Amino acid sequence: MKSLKLSFLIAAHNEEKIIEKPLLNLMNLPYKNYEVIIGLDGCTDNTENIVKKFCEKSKKFRYFKLNLRQGKPAVINKIIKYSKGDIIIIHDADWIFQVKSRQKLIEFLKVFDDPEVGGIAESFPVEWTPERFKNTNLGYMMVTYSTKFWFEFQKDNFTYKKGKLLYLKEPTMFLTNILRRNLFKENSSLGDDFERTKDIMDANYKVVLFNDVDMPRMTAVYNKIFITDLFKQKIRTAIAREQIKNEQKINLKSYYLPVTWFIFKRGWNNGLKIGFIITLWIFLTSIATFYAKFKKLNTREGWKLRIRR
Repeated sequence: MKSLKLSFLIAAHNEEKIIEKPLLNLMNLPYKNYEVIIGLDGCTDNTENIVKKFCEKSKKFRYFKLNLRQGKPAVINKIIKYSKGDIIIIHDADWIFQVKSRQKLIEFLKVFDDPEVGGIAESFPVEWTPERFKNTNLGYMMVTYSTKFWFEFQKDNFTYKKGKLLYLKEPTMFLTNILRRNLFKENSSLGDDFERTKDIMDANYKVVLFNDVDMPRMTAVYNKIFITDLFKQKIRTAIAREQIKNEQKINLKSYYLPVTWFIFKRGWNNGLKIGFIITLWIFLTSIATFYAKFKKLNTREGWKLRIRR
């Protein structure tokens, strides 16, 4: 396999409390051929100074000062023009690209030896890391278990297995943040990672997932989510679903009830505590979805509904 050049793209707005962890992790990546490009989107805190230090330490790091304030997709659409990688990795500022070993990373990237593979979808929830449960809260557990069961539903119903990999049958609600650069298309919705999956498959390329939790993947920097922040997130997710349905013409009518029922059953099958957590999550999601119907927020406004730093 040739040494693929990786381009990590990070959109950042006032991330002084968390940005150092993901950048330090990338600084120590067990791989030589990569670059990290950060788009500073109207930062008013110490984010720029932190980022600048990494850029001074390594030529692999570059940043660009922007003032778009239109959300992550607008920043990514802008900074990708400066990237030189074969593979684009869209990296949220509150994630860590967890790599257990160089061997695992090489195995991970080897999927692109197949010219028909266009991208790698998220294989596990970013919050699903057992060590996070040692010091967490209710909101985090609601997100962790609901997304874990959601991923299981997705894999069970919309993938097929071939060797060690899972291949998507259809793009339905899969999140893709790692893809061939030539397949990138500008996205404008709150569901940019959903859009990318469909864009890749519409171009007649395959999207794959892994069943091995030890393969490289994104994990969360944070270990707590407050209920007020979770409610805002669910509003944003509801808006994203509507945008995807309208803009990408994805039929989701027959999707919501089966996936919700699956998550509900899986929660209660795991005991009283998890069942209660999942029931609360469904209740909160329902209220947020109903609320979103009346807000009519656009992408720029929706991206402001995020976890407090």
